[in-house]
Amino acid sequence: MGQRVAVVGPNGAGKSTLLKLLAGELTPTSGEARRNPKLRIGLYSQHFCDALPEEKSPVQHGQCHRECLDTHPHLKSKPWEARAKLARFGLAKESHLTTIGKLSGGQKARVALASVALGEPHVLLLDEPTNNLDMQNIDALADALDEFAGGVVIVSHDSRLVSRVCDDEERSALWVVQDGTVRPYDGTFAEYRDDLLDDIRKEMAAD
Repeated sequence: MGQRVAVVGPNGAGKSTLLKLLAGELTPTSGEARRNPKLRIGLYSQHFCDALPEEKSPVQHGQCHRECLDTHPHLKSKPWEARAKLARFGLAKESHLTTIGKLSGGQKARVALASVALGEPHVLLLDEPTNNLDMQNIDALADALDEFAGGVVIVSHDSRLVSRVCDDEERSALWVVQDGTVRPYDGTFAEYRDDLLDDIRKEMAAD
């Protein structure tokens, strides 16, 4: 536990699909996917904000997060636990009891992230978690992930966040999704980024 994996690759290569396969939300068209039945996986998608119940407050939603209650009823949180998690993900306390429909896009993203974390997952799968977040809240997200003891698999175009999450080389890995395959990259995220820039320069020179 505790490993950090950054999933990288071209747009449309299947990074989000990979996370959904890992979470069990999709069934592979060939082969099989195996998961420990006791493993709790928390998936945050860039589309989760659209599914938030706008009539509830962040605290109410955190307490009654459907996935948590249906699968692990013993994990139902107390109001103070929901408030603590919301604060940890950067939602100001004066917004904790405001109806979600009145919150900004960035605030809704924090509510969704906190709700996933309240399910006490062993592994967090994050698909573009920085959408609608400003720099300060991206830093708050990175701090929260630093304190998370479980595993993290992240898809993000925010190189700063990826560098923060995967700063420990001993427990970090880079997966490259391309041409229908997933392969480990033997190097750091910074080295991968440099390789990409070199490839772009070569293509421009060839043209």
